[in-house]
Amino acid sequence: MAILFLIVFMDLIGFGLLIPLLPFYVQAVGAGPEVITLVLGLYSVGQLIAAPLWGRLSDTYGRKPVLALTSFGLALSYVMLAYADTLVLLIIARLFGGIMAGNIAAAQAYVSDITTSANRARGMGIIGAAIGLGFIFGPAIGGLLGGADTATADYATPAFTAAAVTALAALGVVLFLRESLNPAARASLASRPRVSLREKVATTFQRRALVLLVVASFLAVTAWALFETVYALWANEILNYGPAKIGYILTFMGFISVVVQGGAIGPLTRWLGERHLAVIALVLLIIGYVNLALAEGQTAMIVACGVLAVGSALFNPSLSSLVSQEAGDYERGAVLGVYQGATALSRIIGPAFSGMIFADVGTAAPFYVAAALVVPALAMLLMRARSSP
Repeated sequence: MAILFLIVFMDLIGFGLLIPLLPFYVQAVGAGPEVITLVLGLYSVGQLIAAPLWGRLSDTYGRKPVLALTSFGLALSYVMLAYADTLVLLIIARLFGGIMAGNIAAAQAYVSDITTSANRARGMGIIGAAIGLGFIFGPAIGGLLGGADTATADYATPAFTAAAVTALAALGVVLFLRESLNPAARASLASRPRVSLREKVATTFQRRALVLLVVASFLAVTAWALFETVYALWANEILNYGPAKIGYILTFMGFISVVVQGGAIGPLTRWLGERHLAVIALVLLIIGYVNLALAEGQTAMIVACGVLAVGSALFNPSLSSLVSQEAGDYERGAVLGVYQGATALSRIIGPAFSGMIFADVGTAAPFYVAAALVVPALAMLLMRARSSP
């Protein structure tokens, strides 16, 4: 688990390096808010395409080779991004990077392999803490490397730095990570009749419990994508923030995520259980989005972002654990791949509308829409809680 933690942490540092800069990077090649958020969403298009495939391949060939291949591919995507000086090249780099980033299903399957149902939420929380740490250091470093002024921002240096860090993570997979899928599970999978990916997706969505979980996550992540893709534009418009200050706020949110997922999620899960934690998380997200929409100054914004960070940190590992508990050992990678594919779809739909809502309705409107989307997600989880034994 420690090795996987370090690998995911380094991967997310690379990803986080570019978050404060990407909206302005796309803007620098001549795109407006509507196009900016669409380009950001292309990363998730790649994840949607690839997540079920990587999950299925990890069930068949093991978690380690999939994680190694995709980590090297992700490093290559950052090199492509560093040289992208047109909108078309940016689109190609982001789409390819998203395809490689679909490996999160294999990472979650790895955690499921080495944990039990009793401690799986804690295991998912540790991975979430690695992601949170990546968001602490990545945006802060990226903001510093990019500069404080959007007019003179340096986009190439953070991209090359992200490539170097991610390549080191890939080497860590090759040299230090042990395969988690035991031979018995792989032999069991090999002896089963071959089922197409389409059939596996269809089978997954025939299970009522999984449908409720996936739809709830889809709505919640769509709301998060609305927030995520317009926050930098909103902060620049309302508070006159540049990449450096935006990076500091994202670092603050990442710190909260690490505290919650790295330390608190285990005791909280034992006390309340994953279902109750997920419900609490969604309530916090609704509160956070509404308060951010109403924020007019720095203090109110920081409080709202803090509430959102806690809600997100509780929600993601709880949902991942609940989904993994609905799958057998032989299919866990594929089921988690379907789940990640659904969340990737939400990260496409959210950006597709966030820019238009921001530009045409109002700067705070995406946050109100995000809050409204979380309400039915909360209803889905409550429905599942009542129908579960």
